[in-house]
Amino acid sequence: MKKFAFAAVAAAAMVAGQAQAQSSVTVFGVADIGYVHTSANGTSGNVSRDQLASDGNTSSRLGFRGTEDLGGGMKAGFWLEGALAIDSPGSLTLQRRSTVELSGSFGEIRLGRDYVPTFTNLTVAYHPFGTNGVGNAGQLFYPVSANGTSSSTHVRSNNGINYFTPNVAGFQANLMYAYGEKLSNAGATQNDDTYAGGRISYANGPLNLAVATGKTKYATGNYTQSNFAANYQLGAAKLMYLWGENKVGVTKTTSNMVGVQYKVSDTGEIRAAYTALKASGFVSTAGVDDASQATVGYVHNLSKRTALYTNYSVVDNKGTGKQFVVGGGDKATVAGGNSTGYEFGVRHSF
Repeated sequence: MKKFAFAAVAAAAMVAGQAQAQSSVTVFGVADIGYVHTSANGTSGNVSRDQLASDGNTSSRLGFRGTEDLGGGMKAGFWLEGALAIDSPGSLTLQRRSTVELSGSFGEIRLGRDYVPTFTNLTVAYHPFGTNGVGNAGQLFYPVSANGTSSSTHVRSNNGINYFTPNVAGFQANLMYAYGEKLSNAGATQNDDTYAGGRISYANGPLNLAVATGKTKYATGNYTQSNFAANYQLGAAKLMYLWGENKVGVTKTTSNMVGVQYKVSDTGEIRAAYTALKASGFVSTAGVDDASQATVGYVHNLSKRTALYTNYSVVDNKGTGKQFVVGGGDKATVAGGNSTGYEFGVRHSF
C-alpha cells in the first residue's frame, strides 16, 4: 500500500511537472538611453537642442509574453508590451503590441493591436537604423498629414485580425484587417481607421525580399502605404535597399534608400544609409518638398545584451521644404533648410 501511494504521488508530480513545462510566461524588455544634439536652420540662425533621450538604437519597452501547449501541434499565447521613456519615466501603457494568438500547422492568428504589414519593412532588418534615433527611417518613410488626413496606422493598428501563413520554402505571407469601430450612422466618417493590408516575404540563404501594401479609410482622403525591401548578406556586409510610397488624397511622397550594415569585428558594426525623397501634390505653402537624408553610425556590443552606439545624420530639405527633420529635433523654419544631429547612447536588453 505504501509503495502504491508513493508511486501515485510520483506520477502526479510527474504529470504536474509536464503540465508546467507546457506553458511559460516571460518578462522581457529594453532600456535604451543616450545624449542627443540636434540643430536646424532658423530664420535668425541655427536653433539647437541638447537632450537626454530614449530609443536611440532600439525602442525602450517592458513586456510580458506567454505560451501554452494545447496539444496536437496547437499553441495559445499572449503578448502585452508597453513603451518606456527612460529619461522621464511615467505611466506604462500597453500601446505597443497587445495580442492574444493561436498557432499551429495553419500558421498564426493574432487578435488585438499589432504592427501593420507595411511597417515590418521599415525595421532594422531592412533599414540600417530602423525607426530609432537620428537615423530614424520614419522621417522619410512615414506619411505627411494632408487635406485633414493624419494616419494612425503607419506603425500599428488597433482592433486587428493579423494572420501569418506557415513558412513554405522561404515564402511567407501576412494579412491584416482592422476595424475602425465607428457607428453605422456616423455618416462620412463611419469607415475611418478601417485598415486592410498584406505582405509577402522570401528568405533563403543570404537573400531577403519583401513587398507590402496597406490602405486606411478616412472621409478626408484614404491613406495608402506601399513598400519593397531587400537585403543581401555579402561576407561581412549586409547590403540593403528600401523603396516606399505614401499617398493621402492627391499628395504623394516616394523614397528610395540604399544602406549597409558592415561587421568590422565580432563586436563592432558600422551602419550607413542614404535616402532620397520625392514629393508631389502638396501646395507650395505646406512646406513639403523633395528631401534627402544621410546617416552613419557605429554599434559596439559589450555582451549579448548590452551595446554602446553613436550616430550622425543630416536631413536636407529642397525647394520650399521645411517638413523633414533629424529625429528628436526641431524643424527648419526657412525654405530648403536642413537639420543635423548626433547621439551617443547605451542599450541593454533583458
